[in-house]
Amino acid sequence: MSRMKLIASNSELVRTLLRLLKDYPNIAFAVAWASADTEVFRELTRNKHKITKAVIGTHFYQTHPDVLEEFANSDTVRFVMQPQGVFHPKVYAFWNAQKWEILVGSANLTVGALARNSEIMILLSSTDDTSSLVKNQLLTHIEKYWSDAGVMQASTLTRYKIFWASRQRALRGLSGQYGKTKHRKSALDTKVMLMTWPEFLRAVQSDRHHGFQARSELLADIQASFRQNTHFHLMDTGLRKTIAGLPNDYNQHWAWFGSMRGAGYFHQAVNDNNPHLSAALDQIPLDGPVVEEHYVAYVNEFIRAFPRGRHGIGVASRLLALKRPDYFVCFDSANRARLCDDFGIKQTDMSYQRYWEEIIARIIDSVWWNQPRPQGADAAAVWDGRAAMLDAIFYEP
Repeated sequence: MSRMKLIASNSELVRTLLRLLKDYPNIAFAVAWASADTEVFRELTRNKHKITKAVIGTHFYQTHPDVLEEFANSDTVRFVMQPQGVFHPKVYAFWNAQKWEILVGSANLTVGALARNSEIMILLSSTDDTSSLVKNQLLTHIEKYWSDAGVMQASTLTRYKIFWASRQRALRGLSGQYGKTKHRKSALDTKVMLMTWPEFLRAVQSDRHHGFQARSELLADIQASFRQNTHFHLMDTGLRKTIAGLPNDYNQHWAWFGSMRGAGYFHQAVNDNNPHLSAALDQIPLDGPVVEEHYVAYVNEFIRAFPRGRHGIGVASRLLALKRPDYFVCFDSANRARLCDDFGIKQTDMSYQRYWEEIIARIIDSVWWNQPRPQGADAAAVWDGRAAMLDAIFYEP
């Protein structure tokens, strides 16, 4: 009687793999990608002496470096580093002298396959109606993959780690995963992310509450101030308050891009010219790319200005949006409802980490954000402040 079995749930797949790893003395497998942080991988490493031959692919830098490190210089586990096309098999074989079981289907040895993805696997065994020919054919294919693959050397592992780290943001964007929380929408369902540059420009120019040219002029004036003064603490109080979104007589449009009128502790820190605010803004370069490391350094310094608390992403993002309006938008009570609705994220509990992962990462993956700087003066001014200009689209008084 056939024991062929369909496995279509993550939990059942995990249970099956754990059983097979423990029960059989011989293991062979070939997978496109692998992750290290799973129960199955940890069990595999405990039983790696059982592996006869195994092959793991690395295309698109989807395999975690810890996997490569675990099997560096292995006599039985090899890696496909430069495939022709994409190395894409998913087959796991287990056997002893009397019987065998094989899993074949769609699941890689990854966190996604074992916990989140929709996968289908077929479990074949020596008690099936099929002969052992299937087992022999699959092992022959694994043998061929293994012969074509290479041993992981220390020098290759070092280079791989560098490339892997540099590709992670792009991979998250391609997967539609921004942050750790579950979202209602994919990137394809957000209106703003998919706007072309002409569509984005028209949306900004249609601002019903402020003139887009006056908005552009304000951002340009602030940029000039940063270039002239270099550091926030060297600026006059009125200019600092304008950048901070606080009432002042220096600029009548101080509330544009996010009013911080009600942020009392923030107001005090700006009035007192708290050195941590200036030191925080120094972490954000005035030109060139802004990466997550810059942002984390900014946050770490920013919160030091508030020893009693009362800080948050509203006031922090206001300063960011005025120093680098091409990367940051002020997240405040006037725009958060529509922004979060379009991005498919929750409004409440917006942490510093969520702001970068769920908002800024989406912005810099957006179609309009990645277009070249246009030629016309008005369009170029909007482009220079394009992230902050989201406030013109989402603002609702």
